[in-house]
Amino acid sequence: MAISTVDTLDDLTTNMNDSPTSSHRHSSIVITRRTNRSLYTHFIHIVIKPFRNFLGRPKSKQPKGSVKLTPHKVVRKTCSVSDRVVEDIHVYDMRPRQTKAKAVTKRVYYFCGGGWQSPPSTQHWQLCAKLARQMPGTSISLVSYPLAPNNPAAEALPMLMRMYRTLLREAEEEGHKVILAGDSSGGNVILSLALEALREDEFAKESGVGEKNIPHPVAIMAICPSTDLTRSNPDIEKLMGCDPILTPDFIKSTAKAWQGDMDPADRKISPINADVSLLAKAGVHVHGVTGGHDILGPDAIVFRKKCEEAGVKGEWLEWEKQMHCFVLTWPYGVPEGREALGWIVDVLKKE
Repeated sequence: MAISTVDTLDDLTTNMNDSPTSSHRHSSIVITRRTNRSLYTHFIHIVIKPFRNFLGRPKSKQPKGSVKLTPHKVVRKTCSVSDRVVEDIHVYDMRPRQTKAKAVTKRVYYFCGGGWQSPPSTQHWQLCAKLARQMPGTSISLVSYPLAPNNPAAEALPMLMRMYRTLLREAEEEGHKVILAGDSSGGNVILSLALEALREDEFAKESGVGEKNIPHPVAIMAICPSTDLTRSNPDIEKLMGCDPILTPDFIKSTAKAWQGDMDPADRKISPINADVSLLAKAGVHVHGVTGGHDILGPDAIVFRKKCEEAGVKGEWLEWEKQMHCFVLTWPYGVPEGREALGWIVDVLKKE
């Protein structure tokens, strides 16, 4: 499949509100609903489904700590990429070559999916570079977070929390807004970090030892996030026959690798069990994307509904008949992937 070279926002974006079932605006969460599926996407689902026990599986165990990455050559054609280390975590900052560092006013920190075990794919690098090109004044930073099983959550999350605090303090000093974004397991990590940081700060304030005005992200963009590591939602099994890429056994194995000795229901790794009202209290917007043929989708929707009940503001794209992380198919000219990416850009540009 040839990689698309389309770079204009007009080419990426379609008016999703043309559909009578496209949006729901009766709560703090605005939902854009899509039900169509292109023949191209249908064909892809048919072709890859027989191989779903092999696709996206970890190729090897990653070492302890944050892995130093090599930015994909496609990214360097249009963006400058710099590597910095923040609290022992490698962070790769991307911005268009013509954009000066002083022009940056917003930072998006992206955490890639891969079952908490695989480094960023080519599609992840391309997605981050595309976001950088489509969002003026914004630096997109890919975070090389420690991966399981050699870095289970109990070890990795404290490292990431230190990085989170440092990045937010630096952004506040520079006058930059911060957005956390991620797909799949990366979506889990960003939700877990933000919610635990808010809980820590709330506890400190109630104890009389907390600081005032502790910085937090203005928004979160969770793309097909994994929100409940218990994998106990009965809809997982109901959707098993529709999902062209994930299986219940696989998502249980990835959850086990990340949770290590932790209880899978622990709020620190299962955001669905955290106090999401803290997001509303802090004014953190939570945006997201779900696919109707994604066995992780039902849990993400339960999480979204909890946010809605708590008054958390955000925008969500709910697209039926789409597979897990379908946004990553955009480089191959898949219409739904391109449109979903355009939707993400539109939402994040408003933050």
